[in-house]
Amino acid sequence: MDSAAATLLSQAMADYREDPTRGDFLIQCACAQAANPLPLQRIAYKFYNRQRRFELAREFAQRALLEAGRQAGLPVGFAAWTRADISRADGGLASHALLALKALAFVSLRAGNDMAARPYLEQLARLDPEDGSGASVVAALLASVDEPESLNED
Repeated sequence: MDSAAATLLSQAMADYREDPTRGDFLIQCACAQAANPLPLQRIAYKFYNRQRRFELAREFAQRALLEAGRQAGLPVGFAAWTRADISRADGGLASHALLALKALAFVSLRAGNDMAARPYLEQLARLDPEDGSGASVVAALLASVDEPESLNED
């Protein structure tokens, strides 16, 4: 990560509680300024997810997905990706792409939209059957949402 972008990101995180609008602006600036925005986008989607600002988290995860796919030379649209595409891609870029898919599933789930999480998890199961991305944790959360609540009969 280049030092100017890292400085902006550090300042954004430090200022965020007192001035979230300024923090948001600085995060956007840091990502726009970075030579390689992928690491900053990942930090941003994780940050916004923790803040429960799911639309911004989803926006940054989507940006990371598009950028990782572009840099890796993957087809446009994650649904067209194959396991062979991922295996041919640079390992770091493939990892960023898979982690962004996982983030989109997790953010959707946390936002209460389990239906939106499904396509991401289904594609992750096809692309990463070894579960290197850790998507099984999100899939387990989705499964727990799907399970009917048990009735206690006393």
